[in-house]
Amino acid sequence: MRGILTRAVRGILLLVVFFVLTHAYAEEWVSFDGRTAMDAKPQLTGILSVPEGNGPFPAVVMLCGCGGLKDKNDSKQQRAWAERLRGWGYVSLRLDSFGPRGYGNICNDLYAVSPMAVAHDAYAAKSYLAGLEFVDPRNIAVIGWSHGGAAVISIIDGLFRDKDEKPFQVAIAFYPWCGSVQILDTPVLILVGEKDDTCPAAQCETLKNSKEVKDSKTEFKLIIYPGAYHSFDFEGLKGDFYGHHAEYNPEAAAEAIRQTKDFLRLHVRSNS
Repeated sequence: MRGILTRAVRGILLLVVFFVLTHAYAEEWVSFDGRTAMDAKPQLTGILSVPEGNGPFPAVVMLCGCGGLKDKNDSKQQRAWAERLRGWGYVSLRLDSFGPRGYGNICNDLYAVSPMAVAHDAYAAKSYLAGLEFVDPRNIAVIGWSHGGAAVISIIDGLFRDKDEKPFQVAIAFYPWCGSVQILDTPVLILVGEKDDTCPAAQCETLKNSKEVKDSKTEFKLIIYPGAYHSFDFEGLKGDFYGHHAEYNPEAAAEAIRQTKDFLRLHVRSNS
C-alpha cells in the first residue's frame, strides 16, 4: 500500500513540475540590426515575451528608464510590465539600447545614449517584431518610462521620423521629459505624477497646450496623478535617486495600469 501511495505522490509531483515548466513565464534574449541617423547598423538586443497561442498578436516595444535592463529596480519593473502585457495578449520586446553601446546605468549621463538614439532603436525593434510570423505587423505599440518616455516624445513626431517609416499604432509615455513636438501623428497617452521633480508635469501641460498639438487631429491624452512622484509604478520603490525623489504610489499605479490597458485596446487591434 505504501508503495502505491509513494508512486501516486511521485506521479502528482511530476505533473506539478510539468505544469510549472510548460506554463512558466516564457522570455528570451534576441538580437537584431539597429540603425542610426548616420546609417550605421549597431547590433541591438532585447528580451522577447510571447503570449500562449498561435497569434498573430499585437506587440509592444518597451523602452526602459536610465537604469537599464540590468538595473535591479528597472529590470524588476520592466519584467512586471512584460508579464502584464503578456497576460493581456501582447508580444513585448524590452529593448536594450544601453548594453550594445557599452553602457549599463546612464542616469548620471542621460545623453550617453540619447532619447533620440533610443527612438531610432525603437523603430528598428518595430521592424524586427513586424518580421515575426506570430506578430501582427499593423498593430505595434510603444511604451516608454522616464528616459524611454522622452524617446516616445520623439517617436510621436512625424518630423523626426524617416519618410519611409510608418508610425507606431499608438504610444504611451510614463513620466517623460516633455519636449516639443512639431507634427503629432501618433495617438499618445502621457502619465505623470503631480510631484514629479525629475520630469515635471508642467512640461507636459505646456506640450498639451502647444499650438502644434492643438492643431493636430491626433489624440493627445495627458493624465496627472495628484500626490504622485517619479516612478510611481515601481512597486516597493521609495527614496532619493540621483538628486530626485522616486516613490511607488499604489493608487496611481493601479489607475495608470487601467488607463494603459484601455488605451491599447482602443487603438490596437490584432488579426486574431
